[in-house]
Amino acid sequence: MKKSMGLVIAAVASVCFADAIDEGKMALEHKRYFDAAEAFRKACESGNGAGCYNLGVMYEKGEGIAQNKYKASTLYAEACRAHVALGCSNMALSYDTP
Repeated sequence: MKKSMGLVIAAVASVCFADAIDEGKMALEHKRYFDAAEAFRKACESGNGAGCYNLGVMYEKGEGIAQNKYKASTLYAEACRAHVALGCSNMALSYDTP
């Protein structure tokens, strides 16, 4: 019973994180940068590596927020620790460029 309840909670949490990522991507498409950053930040702080990665991209490009390559690299590292391959590759590339 406890195991199945844990799986249900994990599934619901995954859907919520996915919703935040989708919300962030939709906001980016409509150039609502503040909303996109908040959605990605929310997902990242909840442990979703895709949220960290997407927020890192925003910081790297300075897309709607002040460009901060150090912050981007830190977010890529968080994404990498969450097993997001693009986070790992972007983190590695960020060490190679000024």
